[in-house]
Amino acid sequence: MKKKITLVKRRQVFSRALIYTLLIVVLSFIFLAPVIWTFMTSLKTPKDAFALPPKWNFSPKWDNYPKAWLSKDFAKSFYNTTIIGLGSVALTLALTIPMAYALVRYKFRGSQALGIWLIGAYLLPEMLFMIPLFTIYNILGLYDTKLGLILAFQIFNLPYSVWLLKGFIAQVPREVEEAALVDGCSELGILLRITLPLIGPGLSATAILAFITIWVELLIPLSLSYTNASTVAVSIANFKGYGAFNWPLMAAACIVAIMPQMVFFLIAQKYIVAGLTLGAVKG
Repeated sequence: MKKKITLVKRRQVFSRALIYTLLIVVLSFIFLAPVIWTFMTSLKTPKDAFALPPKWNFSPKWDNYPKAWLSKDFAKSFYNTTIIGLGSVALTLALTIPMAYALVRYKFRGSQALGIWLIGAYLLPEMLFMIPLFTIYNILGLYDTKLGLILAFQIFNLPYSVWLLKGFIAQVPREVEEAALVDGCSELGILLRITLPLIGPGLSATAILAFITIWVELLIPLSLSYTNASTVAVSIANFKGYGAFNWPLMAAACIVAIMPQMVFFLIAQKYIVAGLTLGAVKG
């Protein structure tokens, strides 16, 4: 009898393992197929890229990558996006940390309404802000500048980051902070020495998600920049010509653009998972 029960359990474990394995393979293929297709296109000639049915046996054209890097000011846009992304994330964290801490630890009049307003602002369509910002930026001289884009990205990164950090800060026991307060630590000291080290994974997750959002954003830099502050997304869109597409060069530019995100995400994924798990209980 015991042998039959053991055999049944083994079959159940094997069946579940097989199902999970198949799900992992299928989902991995679904998510990786576009990247693999883009990579293959980046190694073709324009004629091979348009071939129907698709041409699987071809001589790879690795020179598409240096051509893409040197075309349409892509290298300059890559540099611009890096500077804008790092600057925007730094500003977002500098503004978000005290704001999220105040919303969690201090119950003042209108705090709940402020939290609702933040998430409401995040849900508004981007186009709603572009015309006013375009007019204001032209008046202030911020149009087509890195500083202008760094400030513009706060419209969406700030509300989203506040809501993320609220969940992380809420997980820190208030008793720990009160003990530090009794020992003579100031409120600022508690935030810098106690709270921030404890929510390190949450800060990493917030910074990484904000940076990825900036890296792939198209509408804001397309509306508020031209050449000096052009980003990667705008540069890739400019590979499209009048009545013609150079798909291999565009595909090569896309692969180059996503590589930093993939490497950065793989290095920091444990912090992202730990951070999102940390804020999963309270919000």
